[in-house]
Amino acid sequence: MNKRLENKISRWYDKNLGTRVWLAKHWHRWITYGCSMCWTDKCSHSIEVKSIDSPKGYGEMAEYCYDNYGETFKR
Repeated sequence: MNKRLENKISRWYDKNLGTRVWLAKHWHRWITYGCSMCWTDKCSHSIEVKSIDSPKGYGEMAEYCYDNYGETFKR
């Protein structure tokens, strides 16, 4: 468990497990489809929207949650 990231997630969002799963879902979509908002390869979002690190630090939190709470997406 990374205390620094856990505290950052709790500060930005809340302490709910569902929030961590939500972040993991966005990381899974980004690594699978190239966009954190779409479930398809045919995404028409701009490059700014596709960036997983907006706001700064979001990508690190999302990757951490995927690694620790994203078991359902790793199948």
